[in-house]
Amino acid sequence: MKKKILFILNSYSFMKKELHKNVSLKKNYNNFNKKDKSWANIFYNNLKREYKTDKVYPNFDKFLLGESKYLKNLEKKIVNYKPDLIFASIDSEDIHQLLKKFKKTKKIIWISHKINWNKLFLLKSSYDYLITDNDYLLAKSKKIKFRCLKMLISSPNFLKVNFNDFSKRSNKLYFSGSLGNDFSKRFNYLIFLSNNFKIKLRIRNLVEKFKILNYFNSIFLKIFPKTVNFLYKKKILPFTNRLKYINDDEIFGEDMLRELKKYKYCINIHSNFDQNNSINSRVFEALSCGCLLFTDENKAMKKIFKDKKHVIYFKSEKDLKNKILYYFRNLRLAYKIAKSSNKLFMKKHHSTIRLKQFKNIIKNIKL
Repeated sequence: MKKKILFILNSYSFMKKELHKNVSLKKNYNNFNKKDKSWANIFYNNLKREYKTDKVYPNFDKFLLGESKYLKNLEKKIVNYKPDLIFASIDSEDIHQLLKKFKKTKKIIWISHKINWNKLFLLKSSYDYLITDNDYLLAKSKKIKFRCLKMLISSPNFLKVNFNDFSKRSNKLYFSGSLGNDFSKRFNYLIFLSNNFKIKLRIRNLVEKFKILNYFNSIFLKIFPKTVNFLYKKKILPFTNRLKYINDDEIFGEDMLRELKKYKYCINIHSNFDQNNSINSRVFEALSCGCLLFTDENKAMKKIFKDKKHVIYFKSEKDLKNKILYYFRNLRLAYKIAKSSNKLFMKKHHSTIRLKQFKNIIKNIKL
């Protein structure tokens, strides 16, 4: 009999526009599944031969079923499905507490963002294993004897780049990602780039320049959510971030990959927490789409991707500007590097390879 795996997957608020309250939960999930190309969802879809798999998006359930029902729905799902393994990629204290009840079920949590010691101890009490791509979290978990495994994230094999395709792409710099308290360096670089180049921005969580204003906005959002969301939509908020005037809504999955392959040059700036500790998803997505990637220096990245062979590392705003202008003028060289990184990605770093690593993790857990 096949072992059962339940995936409890994270989703972001901007993804809710894909949902429809007038159709069933199952149909919403099926429609979203076609678009979701994240590595975790690829795991879910590709483990079906060897395991029985099911999944839950708690943030979607909260939106479709209501705040009071989504946890009950999750608990009912676990009780009825009786999974041998639960894999969670969502960081929710309510869900962590709920999963404590299921002591006989093996549980894995994926975490890559910054968490404090209290959160780490909570995770240890709820899960058997933590999987991360962040070396800092790996070391932190070992200190409290929380069984932790390392696995890099990835992106699906999307295209094999050629010069004819590359040369026809847009010269605009492409950036997609989040801003927030852990992205001060990213914020400053994007302001600089917008002053010097044409840039395509798809930013989630546009923030104020000053933290105190972010705090007030978050309070107002809780009290007057419709009004605050309207002000963001009309580009009145955030008051001190002029990127709002050139920013478009973030997209994801198949839509993002299709758009990304239309651009020659992609910009990546790691979060303050990820710096030198992990490689973020945009790196793999850019290489999957055959872009030339400009990225901040990162010790974790440098172990895999070589400067001027696979990616272009930059050290400062001036350095980045000079390198962008250089590769604008040297299209053949830009293509050569993009092709080299695309080839390396397809050989060693796409989601099918990560799936094999995940299968080995499951086997070692011995369900």
